[in-house]
Amino acid sequence: MSVTKTGRFAISLTLILMMLAFAVPALSQVNRDELDEARQARDEASARLDEVVGDYDLVYHELSDVTYRIGLFEERVTSYQADIFELQALIQEQAIAAFKSGNVNGVGVVFGPSSLTELMTGREFLERAAENEISLLDRLASVKNGLEATQGRLREDQATLQDLEREQAEYVAEFEVLFNAVNGEYEELREEFAEQERVRAEQERLRRLTELARLEGAAAGASATQTAGFVCLFDQPFRYVNDWGNARSGGRTHKGTDIVAAYGQNVKAVANGTVLKRNSDLGGISLWLDADNGTSYYYAHLSGYAPSISDGSRVSAGQVIAYNGDSGNAVGGVPHVHFQVHPGGRGNPPVNPYPTLVEHC
Repeated sequence: MSVTKTGRFAISLTLILMMLAFAVPALSQVNRDELDEARQARDEASARLDEVVGDYDLVYHELSDVTYRIGLFEERVTSYQADIFELQALIQEQAIAAFKSGNVNGVGVVFGPSSLTELMTGREFLERAAENEISLLDRLASVKNGLEATQGRLREDQATLQDLEREQAEYVAEFEVLFNAVNGEYEELREEFAEQERVRAEQERLRRLTELARLEGAAAGASATQTAGFVCLFDQPFRYVNDWGNARSGGRTHKGTDIVAAYGQNVKAVANGTVLKRNSDLGGISLWLDADNGTSYYYAHLSGYAPSISDGSRVSAGQVIAYNGDSGNAVGGVPHVHFQVHPGGRGNPPVNPYPTLVEHC
């Protein structure tokens, strides 16, 4: 790794840590905007981490290549050593044969040198060596030279390998510092935000329970028996308030609960029962769900029905039966489902759905 690259990573790490230090507020003041800013900071840091990992991959593959080449060199060294041993044995045989045949100067040649190598390279021996013996010596010298060259290359590659290993350690250390700093700060912030959301949700639940305790008559909603088996008609996210009795056009009052969700979001059956399709200027694409327990539920302002739903279809609680929309007199407004609860069936007046929704949604 060059000094420039190392400096660049150090500067990047410093900037990221400084950015996080200023971006992360006191935990008691966390809000969604601050969490989004922290998430963006982590995303930017992740992009830098991707570069670090990319450089690490280059080092890793180069390291693998060097290791592979060193293995090849070691095999060649072993092969060269075997050739040397074989050639030494052949030349020794030639020297002994020459001595026995009297082609060298007897004792002075054989016992004068301090070693067999000196014997094989001595002037007297070389002068008397046959042509094939000279060839063997040339081969031996060539193999020795090749061995020395290969060993030199091996030492160079081993040094390169050591440098690459040090670079790899630097990459890993930088990666761990970046990841731990960025991810640790974000996770701490996320956990604090989740705890704040839990506290807010509990406060909202208690507020709604207090509100429900003040309701009377139809505004108090259906009993638990009348809504047995009820499941929420939406998966999160959605929202609603207690708008029962609010004024509507033409002097009407609101006889249901408007549940706001994304356009096209799945709408589910709140109970086992039978679906009856309806369509009107007021409710638009709508349906009745006559539950098996005798309570009927009305859904209005839908954008359409699920493909499996026909008039008179039997459905199960939790089954997708339609999609959220803004049909009827809600055209152009906020997509929502106008939801009603009719204990005893469609012929009976509605009661406030809000208490049931609070309990089950």
